[in-house]
Amino acid sequence: MSAVIISILVVLVIIIVVAAAAWTLRSSQDEQTTQTTQTTQATQAAQAAQAAQSAQEPAKKAVWRRFYDINFVYGDVPAPRKDNPDGRVTFAGDTDSVSQCQDWCEKDPSCLGYTHHGNTGTAWANQCYLVKSYAHGVAANNKNHQSGWKYYV
Repeated sequence: MSAVIISILVVLVIIIVVAAAAWTLRSSQDEQTTQTTQTTQATQAAQAAQAAQSAQEPAKKAVWRRFYDINFVYGDVPAPRKDNPDGRVTFAGDTDSVSQCQDWCEKDPSCLGYTHHGNTGTAWANQCYLVKSYAHGVAANNKNHQSGWKYYV
């Protein structure tokens, strides 16, 4: 009878060991399946993002063309430091820097170009105006004026 009990105990131990091994193997496969699923989802998301990005038009870079002794706001501004009533030209600020004038235009999404009145010796000296419409005046040979126009490439 003790041999039968020992045999039953040995069989139970074998069953427990096999069950533990099967459980461990199944857990490992579940983790691998989960990792594979997550990796696949991440890959698909990355591919979708890349496809969407390539379908969009590539970002364009703004470049500037500077014009010397050209005034893009000639006749459009009623008085120094004033905007045009219809908004096609706006006063950006007082500055003796053409680069500052260009920076102001770059930061304004509606700005197409600018004119900087340099040291003209008049009430218009060292002022920056932003051009916001293609309907603006232009005058050539205006000494101490620098204008810039934004292009995208």
